Amino acid sequence: MLNLEKIKSAMQHLGLTQMALAKDCSVSKEAVSNWLAGESIPRPNKLKALAAALQLEIENLIVTDSASEPVVAYRMRRNRMPTGAALEAAQDQAHHLKQLVPFIRRETVFAPPVLESPRLDDEYIREAARQVRAKNGIGLTAPVSRNELLNLLHDFGALLVPVFWGKERDGHENALSVYLPDSKTSWVVFNLNAKNDDFNYWLAHELGHCYTLHTLQGDDGEEFAERFAQELLFPIEAAAEAMTLINSAPVKRDQANWFAGKYEVSVITVLKQVDRVAEQAGLPPTGIQTKSFWASWNTTRHLVPSVAHELFGHENITVSDYVTTCEQKFRTPVFEAIASWQQQEGGRSPAFIVGALNIDLGLAFELSHQLSAAAD
Repeated sequence: MLNLEKIKSAMQHLGLTQMALAKDCSVSKEAVSNWLAGESIPRPNKLKALAAALQLEIENLIVTDSASEPVVAYRMRRNRMPTGAALEAAQDQAHHLKQLVPFIRRETVFAPPVLESPRLDDEYIREAARQVRAKNGIGLTAPVSRNELLNLLHDFGALLVPVFWGKERDGHENALSVYLPDSKTSWVVFNLNAKNDDFNYWLAHELGHCYTLHTLQGDDGEEFAERFAQELLFPIEAAAEAMTLINSAPVKRDQANWFAGKYEVSVITVLKQVDRVAEQAGLPPTGIQTKSFWASWNTTRHLVPSVAHELFGHENITVSDYVTTCEQKFRTPVFEAIASWQQQEGGRSPAFIVGALNIDLGLAFELSHQLSAAAD
């Protein structure tokens, strides 16, 4: 949060009015008024402008309470660590989501089930996945459907935020999870432009973060979420059966693709699990993951439909269809919360929507108008 006392003191010392400060920061007077009332915080670039206008260091503008700071988790394209700019954007989005909490109607008053002392060893992760399956009536080796994954997230109490991030986005392109300690809310933001064959994995991945309440962070948190998703969607028992059939198949990759289709995961999840089984049994891997395999896989990814295409049948989607379908399919309260936030603020606020959903301004303008019109 902003250090309002220091900011107001600097304004007084420099003789700056709210209007003058707004001009220096290239924002509206209303935006500055909201900052000084503690109702919103500047985006990273505006925070830099505010520090320059007040002749202060950025760290002097922020009051840090680590116990209440949002926790974010994600990986960039090809499992890369997030950059500084991407981390700033994720934290900024988390702070905007925090402002929506008062407008969220919670479906449950019970605390969500969480893992006790989560660890990274294989047996612990496998047992966690087995217990999730058992508690929800999913057989030991049965495929986990997309609807079952969505139900698991809803039963946990996660707030789902479907967004359009674009196919070439450089940042958290597939999914992002946020935990807000103050409200004890977990948010799962996912990209409708993500590849459809990967989508179940990302839902399960973020579910893993939810179950730990982000107590495992950084590389440990990502490793746990990855392994949990793999074990939940394609458990070791299914992988052992697949190993035998893949190794005896005339065309190994075709058999691996068959298992990927059956379990509604990408072939990568199948191969990682099968080769893990082989390694632990002291057997040779399938041998499918060669340089030529990865080259072929990468060059054909553009042929795989997106989640949006699966949902709508095409990707030229109106904002109205986007909101209505997502509210029905994902039972998300986020659009209703944004509409209520806008009403409280007295009008449309595309800039806030840009921050809350981390989308481009053009889409935010359309969405702001749609939500405002629907609320009238």
